[in-house]
Amino acid sequence: MQNRLINQSNNALQHVVASKLARSVFAGFEAMFSQFLNITLGAQSRFEQRQYHSVQSAMRERLQVYEREVKNVSEAVRVIAYAELTCPQTWQLAKNIYGDMVENHENKPIAHTFFNSTFGAIWDDKKIRTVHLFVLKAKYRSEPRSYESLVSRVSLHNGFNNAVKTLITNQVFRVPFSHLERDVATLQSTLMQGAKQQCKQVYELINLNDGYIEYANSLFFRNKACYLIGRCIAKNGDNMPFAIAILNTDEGLKLDAVMMGADQLSLLFGFARTYFMVDTDKPARYVDYLSVLMPHKQRFELFNAIGFIKHAKTEFYRHKVDTTKNSPANFKYVTAPGTPGMVMLVFTIEGLDYVYKVIKDKFSAPKTATKAQVKEKYNFVKQADRVGRLVDTHEFRYLAFDLSRFSDELLEQMKSQIGSSMVISGKALILKHVYVERKMTPLNLYITQCDNKTLERVMHDYGKAIKELAGANIFPGDMLMKNFGVTRWGRVVFYDFDEICSLTDCNFREVPQTQNALEELSSNSYFDIAENDIFPSQFKVFFSANEIAFNYFNNEHSNLFLATFWQGCQQQVHNGFLPDVYPYKQSWRF
Repeated sequence: MQNRLINQSNNALQHVVASKLARSVFAGFEAMFSQFLNITLGAQSRFEQRQYHSVQSAMRERLQVYEREVKNVSEAVRVIAYAELTCPQTWQLAKNIYGDMVENHENKPIAHTFFNSTFGAIWDDKKIRTVHLFVLKAKYRSEPRSYESLVSRVSLHNGFNNAVKTLITNQVFRVPFSHLERDVATLQSTLMQGAKQQCKQVYELINLNDGYIEYANSLFFRNKACYLIGRCIAKNGDNMPFAIAILNTDEGLKLDAVMMGADQLSLLFGFARTYFMVDTDKPARYVDYLSVLMPHKQRFELFNAIGFIKHAKTEFYRHKVDTTKNSPANFKYVTAPGTPGMVMLVFTIEGLDYVYKVIKDKFSAPKTATKAQVKEKYNFVKQADRVGRLVDTHEFRYLAFDLSRFSDELLEQMKSQIGSSMVISGKALILKHVYVERKMTPLNLYITQCDNKTLERVMHDYGKAIKELAGANIFPGDMLMKNFGVTRWGRVVFYDFDEICSLTDCNFREVPQTQNALEELSSNSYFDIAENDIFPSQFKVFFSANEIAFNYFNNEHSNLFLATFWQGCQQQVHNGFLPDVYPYKQSWRF
């Protein structure tokens, strides 16, 4: 009898504690979301006032909100839970209670991820079972929902040109358009021509004044621009997605370009771009809508694009598990193509467009950095304006893989190079710390597979990438071609971050003239070199294996070999100058 009473008392206490844990996590989620939204709500005002440095500051601040609130909740939970903090049964009960609390919440999937993050922060490196997380079960995966409340429509009944004009004039800004009639006329003809080339059914019904233009009620803000997202829809359902770029110039607002079709929109939502700010309290529904416009984009890519990077990790994990489960048994994880890195072990698997990067236990000479310093570099990139030239990364801790999927060769390599970062438990291989990046063709491999015309184009883009990074106060450090990748669009993107730094932290110098021939022949440096000294004239060594590539590069970008060029970039950064970088082709501009 006494034991039964004790058990009842313990069960009652456990339920009380679990309920408090669930409520605390939910309060933290609501606080996180409101802070995220408050920062986002200022995006249009910053755009209208052309406060572009504030745009970057707000982006960095918003990136801190999630981790900060997880930390706050974790500290509160430690007090609330007390002796039950590491009791699995209490957390299982808390999860169930929390699940009931958010079951009908508008942002249930993101709320689930916040619980996962808090639980992970508490349990840290202890064995975490997925039973305590909202991850893989079908009931945790949200089905697409209606996005009717997020969009508006303009009928073509009064003609396509009138509909396009209404589309633009329906947008509310404090700043007027400088040449509205001219811009709208250009937009009308460009959309018409785009429909003719990409979607004949839409084009035919546009000419019959049949169908409508649909657009998202919230504008998408990023860097110096905002974007109006929508699609032209024929009555039979055929449609052509579009994104209209709006800039705020000295003279006023202007329509700058329009991207048409899912492929062109994918450039705008690319993995090397900074996150959008979208004024909405229904982000999951916006992802549902964007998935309709860009059906080839994965949900995690779209959550990432609008700034919900933690939930994007949850969605990616589901995608990873599903892809592996549905792939042939002979698909194995193997070393990624390209020159092996001195700092990272990189592997991938067929059928997945991503690579996994793990910091090695020991770095190959001449690398002297520590693991902690490499992690700082990756965090630096996360906070930076990537200007479409730095691949985005997702950082995972204790990421599990199917052990049977690893090739014997890779497994031996991993044991010898990243042994301290991996654990084999039963049928699982667990990586304690790993970065996930989009898979690309390494530039040094790409140039061996292309014709001269393509080589010339990609060498031009290679130099352009370096210059655009410099304009954003970023110096790649190691600019060897093996550290750059080429996307499916032929765009050059930097992905090796262990030597990246702020441009303004570097001291660019010309190599001093020698006093005599003996100094020049000496194996030792004949002048003093500080740790942050950079000698651009020596960058030519990056092309030592390919004279044709060097000639193409040198024709366009010879100034990159001059210290004065880099010093000029530094001066522009010090002066607060932010260059214009467009996420669309120059030829698409009006």
